[in-house]
Amino acid sequence: MFNAYLPIAHVQVNLLWMLAFGFLVGSMAGFFGVGGGFLITPMLNAIFGVPYPIAVGSSLSLLTGITVASTIRHSKYGNIDYKLGLIMIAGTALGVNTGAKLLTEIKNLQNILLIRLGYHIDLLEIVLSLAYIVMLGLIGLSIFRESLKTRKMTKVAAMGAPVSGEPEASASVKRIRALKIKPMISFPASGISGISVWVIAGIAFAVGMLSGFMGIGGGFIMMPALIYIIGCPTVIAVGTSLFGILFTAAYGAFTYSLQGNIDLVLVVSILISSAIGSVIGASFTRKAGGPNVRMLFSLIAFIAVVIVAVKLAMTLLHT
Repeated sequence: MFNAYLPIAHVQVNLLWMLAFGFLVGSMAGFFGVGGGFLITPMLNAIFGVPYPIAVGSSLSLLTGITVASTIRHSKYGNIDYKLGLIMIAGTALGVNTGAKLLTEIKNLQNILLIRLGYHIDLLEIVLSLAYIVMLGLIGLSIFRESLKTRKMTKVAAMGAPVSGEPEASASVKRIRALKIKPMISFPASGISGISVWVIAGIAFAVGMLSGFMGIGGGFIMMPALIYIIGCPTVIAVGTSLFGILFTAAYGAFTYSLQGNIDLVLVVSILISSAIGSVIGASFTRKAGGPNVRMLFSLIAFIAVVIVAVKLAMTLLHT
């Protein structure tokens, strides 16, 4: 009764599960500033059986819609560093093209291997699944350890010695800010007096490449990078990350639409409930506090790793 056929993905899905999934993803987008692409793409494949190329393109289309509501909400709260965000957008545009081309090359290699070996080998699914497992695992672990440390410091802080809830500027952050590779630029909204524009461009390019290759907005890389590489406050990193994701995802979606890899029925089904969830999630970011936001983010990353790993194991066993 609640089933729907996805004409491009060629699979049948339950609409109620799709709506619930969309609400969850939207809530994460607003709360964590990560768009939810790191969860959308692998979950569409692992849970709903959507082929990876369609999952990647549809995910980018979804992220475009999801992040609009969250970005507007964070803008009202003053959580966006627009100067930093605009520079990030320029770098990610170049990275998206590189990532999309890499995905196409692996897909072509997969077809060549299929012909030569004479049996089905889903190389693309294996490569993308491993990429998600490694990246989400490493990021989740590092953020979990840091946020746990910060929460402990907050609890044992001496009376009269307030703790901000933000991670202390690490040695790497200080070294990066000390790089005097011109041109240098400041971001007052993020409390950064000076940093090389090439550092920002490098982060943006990496995020864009991951977006084009893995069907993500790049928020699960961008948000931690803004916090731990350049020392941006958590709430500003969340809002600025969403601002950047909005443009990155839109450009990526356009690229994949030209290849016919977007299922509009899938996109609309999830977008309806995700828009509601994103507004609700954004309302709770400041209330939760930096350490709690980062802690929950790491736990979500671990859950995604487990789901993708189980799906990959099942795929390999049936190959």
